Amino acid sequence: MKKYWLTLAAVTLFGSASFAQQKDTLRLSLTEAIRYAVKNNPQLKSAQLDETTNRYKIKEIKSSAFPQITGSAGGTDNYKQASQLLPGDLMGQPGTTIPVKFGTRYVYNGTVQLSQNIYNPSIITGLKAAKESQGLYELQTFQSKEDLIYNMASLYIQIQLAEKQKELYAGNIDRTEKLLDITSLQLKEGIAKKVDVEQLKVNLTNMRTQLSNAENDYEKVIDNFKLLMNIDLNQPIVITAPGESEKIALSGQLNLAANTDLNIIDKQIRLQKLNTKNIQSGYKPTLTFSANYGRQWQTEKLFDNNATTGITSGYYSLNLSIPIFDSFKKRNQVAQSKIAMKQLELSKAYTEKNIETQYRTATNNLNQNQKVFEAQTQNMKLAEDLYNVAKLSYTEGVSDLSELINAENSLREAQSQFLTAMLQTHLAELETMKASGQLSQLIKDMSNKN
Repeated sequence: MKKYWLTLAAVTLFGSASFAQQKDTLRLSLTEAIRYAVKNNPQLKSAQLDETTNRYKIKEIKSSAFPQITGSAGGTDNYKQASQLLPGDLMGQPGTTIPVKFGTRYVYNGTVQLSQNIYNPSIITGLKAAKESQGLYELQTFQSKEDLIYNMASLYIQIQLAEKQKELYAGNIDRTEKLLDITSLQLKEGIAKKVDVEQLKVNLTNMRTQLSNAENDYEKVIDNFKLLMNIDLNQPIVITAPGESEKIALSGQLNLAANTDLNIIDKQIRLQKLNTKNIQSGYKPTLTFSANYGRQWQTEKLFDNNATTGITSGYYSLNLSIPIFDSFKKRNQVAQSKIAMKQLELSKAYTEKNIETQYRTATNNLNQNQKVFEAQTQNMKLAEDLYNVAKLSYTEGVSDLSELINAENSLREAQSQFLTAMLQTHLAELETMKASGQLSQLIKDMSNKN
């Protein structure tokens, strides 16, 4: 199959980019630029940090399956001890009540407690869900990377367009300047009219304005390109044309399995199933083990070991919790989860159809734009030939300036149509690669090789 201009740096996406600098200008290929952007783009870095956060989330859930140990310590100064009234009969004073103080002034203690989940289905399911969610975060990171590459390729198309515009406009200016010189000489010799010179000056001014606008458009696109790369906007850069080895042929086939949006929905469906299972695990009993060890010290005088009494305590226990009736709370939660599952399945079916539609539209647009581009390329060549004939006729005095101006206007219109067709064709190539899943598959294949 024919190779197109398009270079999507998935072919050499990973590794360090080596930049050649000349007079502080950064010269790099699209491949190198995308490598740099993948490494430094802030939005992609943020998505990668989400991956890292979820890894810690998995470890957090894992920790619930291991022993939990806590310790505590405290002390109390009963500087004004409370009294309890006891019957005087206990102390040989019948018919009276006697206030009696209990305990010591100072009480301090230390306790260590251990707890361990022996059987808890929710923890097991939660761990499975956490591990499954890691795949979702990885897909979201991949999608960010895919979008980054797509956006950079799209900007590169616009850079190519702006460069071609500048080239064509500069050529128009050069031709018109030479023609103005000839017409000015003819005016001095009485062959040309003053109005002809003025008309050429007006056209030359318009052309220079066109070139200035094209240069401004070029700078704006370059700035957006730098933004994606996360480099200093004041850093001059030049994006070089891709080599033959970097060009990628369009596959011409739709690969739904490689589509990132569908892969994300599939992952969400698996997570929703685990959510349903996690709710249902609430019907099962849980078994935990706990143990406690503590020691208490009582004394009337601090720092007096002889007056201090220590008391040790401890226990361990098995605790079985059996759910009996929750007023149908979990049943309603399961129903909601199943509805969410159905919604995801409907979303997947719609997304598949939407992708097929996008691919069909992209391929139709590509075929149409390729025909238009080929026709406009031939049309521009024809307009150049007609302009050269009109110019020759004008310089030889066979025709007047108006015919040359008409030929020039036709040439500029043909150039405009050519540039539009070039832009639309390249964008259609890029959109076809994305819609078909080829872009995703290229990135995946090269990621597996590295």
